[in-house]
Amino acid sequence: VCLMMFRKLAVPNVRWITLIFFAIISPLAAFISDHALAAMFLPIGMLLYQNSLTREVPEDPELGKILMISIAMACNIGGPGAPSGGARNVIMMTYLNDMFGLDIGYFQWVIYCFPYVIIMIPVTWLLVNWQFKPRIRSLAPAMEQLKKEIDKMGGWNRTQITALIIFVVMVFGWFTEKTFYENGILPIRLGLGVLAMAGAVAYLLAGIVNWRDYQEKVDWGVVWLYAGAIIFGRTLDGTGAAYWLARGVMDLLAPLGMNTGLPLMAVSNGITAVMTNLMADGPAAAAVGPIALNMAGLAHPGTTFLPFMAMSTAIASSFAFMLVIGTPPNAIVYASGYLEPKDFLRVGIPLWFIANIVLLLLTAVYW
Repeated sequence: VCLMMFRKLAVPNVRWITLIFFAIISPLAAFISDHALAAMFLPIGMLLYQNSLTREVPEDPELGKILMISIAMACNIGGPGAPSGGARNVIMMTYLNDMFGLDIGYFQWVIYCFPYVIIMIPVTWLLVNWQFKPRIRSLAPAMEQLKKEIDKMGGWNRTQITALIIFVVMVFGWFTEKTFYENGILPIRLGLGVLAMAGAVAYLLAGIVNWRDYQEKVDWGVVWLYAGAIIFGRTLDGTGAAYWLARGVMDLLAPLGMNTGLPLMAVSNGITAVMTNLMADGPAAAAVGPIALNMAGLAHPGTTFLPFMAMSTAIASSFAFMLVIGTPPNAIVYASGYLEPKDFLRVGIPLWFIANIVLLLLTAVYW
């Protein structure tokens, strides 16, 4: 599907190609694993670069950098768009439900958070093209080679069609399960996890994968990592440590007038956004989440402010733009050999500030 869209939309110009990367990858990253998308598009970026070099221009490091960094940043900004875009989103939904009994459905999350993705696509694209200036501007020969590679794949086969149908049905279930339960169509609340597991079983029954694929190719250590992160956060809340830390932070912010509303959210987002560049985004949300929600509860008793704090914390934990270790897409594109660590800083530092500002504006104007 990605290759078909790329072939239909792409014009052989560097600016247009990078815009297509953002337009395709970022929305998909809300529903498909970001590191899977980075791995899918990495060969496309490498093919475009290698087939664009000529005798006159045997090397163009800036071209390789702009293609690789576009793939990574497109993955990073798309994750907050839906709960399935990252474990950090589901972690915050879980905390909100377990700690305060508030339930954000899949569709409701998309309504609130997907506009962030839409805003960040042109902003990030402009920033990337401002920072990197390749000598080669036309990628026409490379696009011709890419189209030949796509043609070799042939038409759709039964396995591909079945896989796509199962995926679409699963996403439809994510969107509607809360509504169906509230309207009495479903007798029990299924939850996102049950539907995800149902999709995994459906792939097994359809013969698209076998159990050995799941056993060997799924990184089960990551599952335990996130499980441990959630337990850590629940322990912080259950022992009262999160409340104690939240009270301490609130006491520090009170003299500055930053202990309520948008100023409080700005501080919480900033702390989360710094931590997520130094550790995995899921554990960052797991560690900060209980403290942020307790601060929200102290500042605004009731249930109005809490969902906003939960969603903003999840979005802020996706601001891992600056370091290779910040997020898997960064590490994947860095492995291409076209990037240096400082290239992430060239884009990541200004994008970090821009993303925080966009999140606050989204909160103040839209939410």
